[in-house]
Amino acid sequence: MFDFTEFVNDVLPTTAALLPLVMAIVTYLGKLGVQGKLQLVSSLLTGLVLGGASMYFQIVPVTGVDWFATVLYGLVLGLSASGVYEVGKDLVEKL
Repeated sequence: MFDFTEFVNDVLPTTAALLPLVMAIVTYLGKLGVQGKLQLVSSLLTGLVLGGASMYFQIVPVTGVDWFATVLYGLVLGLSASGVYEVGKDLVEKL
């Protein structure tokens, strides 16, 4: 059975490392000319790929629940990176 508490405890250290990495990649893509909504999409996709890959190697998904958790983790990582990036960008613009 899927234990959510165990899942969070397992992925928390990885999340702390991957979130800044996703944000750095998105910032780099911005310097290459990716702007606006495309930059948000790149953040989501980068988080989805890196988060999904990270989970894949941590839990080696076999069941449907494992695969769902892997994709969900990547999606949450991508959306989190998008949100943090947008908040940071808004703060910089206000300064």
